[in-house]
Amino acid sequence: MKTDTLYTSALGGFISLGAYLIGGVDHLITALVIFMACDYITGILVGWTNKEVNSKRAFTGLAKKVAMFIMVIIANQLDLIMPNEGISENLARNAMILFLVGVEGISLTENLGKLGIPVPHFISERF
Repeated sequence: MKTDTLYTSALGGFISLGAYLIGGVDHLITALVIFMACDYITGILVGWTNKEVNSKRAFTGLAKKVAMFIMVIIANQLDLIMPNEGISENLARNAMILFLVGVEGISLTENLGKLGIPVPHFISERF
């Protein structure tokens, strides 16, 4: 068996498992990933401009992002075990994702402020 086929199969299985655990890939997850990536990148840029880049700090930031995905997995599992009596099927999952998007938005606007980039009022008032 070729090793590239093995690696491709393992990667595909890992991605499928992740998508299942977070309740599928939809616009909410896509927005969360984009906000997380932008927040992480701007955090690195803040450290770089202040000459405070630290690999331990960057790793801690990544660990927090992983913990956020664990929170989404837990919320999705709660949706699976709770009865849905006329309520949205993914209430806990969607609420958790929206909360995390808000947290990432606040952090992102703070990072942009530290970089000296003016944040438009219609964005800053929402975060």
